[in-house]
Amino acid sequence: MDLLSRFDFFNPEVMRNPYPYFAQMREKAPLFYDAKLQAPLVSRYEDVSYILKNPALFSSAQIRIAGKLPTERSQEAGLGAVDNLLTMDPPVHTRLRGRVNRAFTPKQINALEPRVRELSRECITEMTASNEFEFMSGLASPLPVTIIAEMLGVDTSRRRDFKRWSDAVVNSSNASFTGKTPEEAVRSAKEMLAYMTEVAEARRREPRDDLISLLVQDSEGQEALTPEEVNSFAVLLLLAGNETTTNLLGNALTTLIRHPEAYEWLRRDPTPATCAAVIEETLRYDSPVLTLSRRTTQEVELSGGKVPAETTLMVLVSSANHDPRKFSDPERFDPRRDTTGLLSFGHGIHFCIGAPLARLEAPVALQELVARTPRLGFSPRQPENIDYGSSFFLRGPRSLWLQKN
Repeated sequence: MDLLSRFDFFNPEVMRNPYPYFAQMREKAPLFYDAKLQAPLVSRYEDVSYILKNPALFSSAQIRIAGKLPTERSQEAGLGAVDNLLTMDPPVHTRLRGRVNRAFTPKQINALEPRVRELSRECITEMTASNEFEFMSGLASPLPVTIIAEMLGVDTSRRRDFKRWSDAVVNSSNASFTGKTPEEAVRSAKEMLAYMTEVAEARRREPRDDLISLLVQDSEGQEALTPEEVNSFAVLLLLAGNETTTNLLGNALTTLIRHPEAYEWLRRDPTPATCAAVIEETLRYDSPVLTLSRRTTQEVELSGGKVPAETTLMVLVSSANHDPRKFSDPERFDPRRDTTGLLSFGHGIHFCIGAPLARLEAPVALQELVARTPRLGFSPRQPENIDYGSSFFLRGPRSLWLQKN
């Protein structure tokens, strides 16, 4: 069957299981042109890895997707017109990353473990008070959104607003490819920017021990971020530090329930190490991030042939993680496999700044969940076909109804 003739990132049927399509791309069309995105899709591990490791040849700046720059798309969505770390090259990227990295050191992240565990327990206790519960809103979403809010130093009572704003960012990004951005999404985006601007100004006047204060104050010879840069970074954190972890937890539970042997292996020995192994294999098997984008700075040669300079490439990290040239028997979920080299968080100078936080939050949440409810299955309320939305860059269940077994 020729799956490629029916491939469409914005088709929910395709997004329920894109991996057979990616497999056909790797074999038949390693530079598959996507007409909607107006860009070739790069699917083989060797090519994806090469692209991510060579930022001089493959720029992250001035990338046109469906003919528009990220700043144009952000402006349409009410998010302003400032680039973020994902859409910058050195030296601007180096300056901003240097400021932000100070809040994401291993020491800083590891210090959050007691709070992540405490919050996980609170969410799980409340969520599992009923025999049936919706996992995404009960744990997968509030955990990372609350941690990010606390790191930023914003009022955690605005947690639901943060989630609404985060959804608006994702939905507006999708809508800009399929039609006009909904007015509600634009309103939410403007509301978020107004709130973050207010907080940033307050921290500029009276600094606290939080991330926004760190960003808006001159420090160690480094200039403070502008209000626009702070807003841009807040938007990025909502995605990189929130949506990805939410999707990762949703994908992990879905995959475990569909793979009883792996679930039983975890139940028998739910240590930090086994929980971390399940999360790492989930990152490979069903990555919360589908694609990254790059622009060629000169003509280059990839598996599918020569690519001209100034070409936008959609880099399928999720497909690369399923390439049998790198991972043997890739369609098998095996938390005991060696996942070294997985590309879900990117690589090099653009390696996901939120990766250490996700790798802390998800295993801790999973360990606490298994300790309290060791046997979970899909609820009768959960449709057989899980809704993954229609995004070309993020993948996770929109809703996931579970029950205690």
